[in-house]
Amino acid sequence: MKGLGKDEVAMMLVRLLEAYTPPGSETKLHGILRDMCSGLSFEECRVDGVGNFLASYGDGETVILASHLDTIPGRLEVSYDGELVRGRGAVDAKGPLLSYILGASMAMKYVRDLRVVVAGLVREELDGAGARHLVETGVRADHVLVGEPTNLGIAIAYRGSITVEARSSARGGHSSAPYIGESALDRMLDFLSEFRSKFRGTSYEQVTSAITMLSSGDWPSKLPEEARAHLNIRFPSSQDHGRLLEELRELAEKRGIELRIIDVTQPVEVSLSAPIIRALIRGCIRAGLRPRIVKKTGTSDMNILVRLTGSIAAFGPGDSRLAHTSYEAVSVQEIIRAAEIVSATLHELAGVRRA
Repeated sequence: MKGLGKDEVAMMLVRLLEAYTPPGSETKLHGILRDMCSGLSFEECRVDGVGNFLASYGDGETVILASHLDTIPGRLEVSYDGELVRGRGAVDAKGPLLSYILGASMAMKYVRDLRVVVAGLVREELDGAGARHLVETGVRADHVLVGEPTNLGIAIAYRGSITVEARSSARGGHSSAPYIGESALDRMLDFLSEFRSKFRGTSYEQVTSAITMLSSGDWPSKLPEEARAHLNIRFPSSQDHGRLLEELRELAEKRGIELRIIDVTQPVEVSLSAPIIRALIRGCIRAGLRPRIVKKTGTSDMNILVRLTGSIAAFGPGDSRLAHTSYEAVSVQEIIRAAEIVSATLHELAGVRRA
């Protein structure tokens, strides 16, 4: 890895993590990434119109190694204990991003007939604006790897997502006589109970639901006149989002709840015969790792970037169970291992290109 040792790799990740980048503040990473990628001899570093950072080299079939620059809000102390790096984004997804930078760098002097682009995308944790910009501006990509924590598994599928805001209103009243008044919160809680009962799946293949935000009330002795909740439904490719929305609207109408659709993201599932999947499998074997195919319960930029090419997969270091928690930590050795697999995968794609 151009002479980089474990501690040097760890310090690179620490530098990325020390820049606190919830959605909208990703520009803090532009200078850091430019320094890193220039030091690793990438031919071009630039920032596009929405703030995506792009570092590239080579010419030929285009491989985009895309991860995201933003994290969920919430600062965490950044530390390194000689094995693990901790901090917000260590798992999701600055660790995977660093493995892509290093893997592309490792392959640089050996890979021919490929254009390799490392893309640090914005707002993945909010609305996918960075990935959508690549699609909407017609960026060319023959193959795409999406940097997400997969425990070095090859992710071929992500579920779809429906996010809605629910609102209820009522005339209120005094808390001493709730049987006379009317509570918007009670109305909302009745709706939420039915919502959780209806979409109560517990596995990848089932429809699952979550209540992520709930607010109501403005005084301890007053029945709330308004209540608001944010809800999320996740669904596999076997389910139709239109039918799910219809069921949700019927339930809301029954309980007098107003719904606002915030986002609908379609599920994605790609064939094991896709060139990037085959290359990743051989890349894992070349790097001494037994390939493992996984399907992810969440969503990612892969759900959007599949519109660029069907030769797409997600891959990266890190335990996804630690994402969005206060315990984010990633093994430096796993980042290095991921980089080796990315490099081997680029070798395989170059071989496919020449064939």
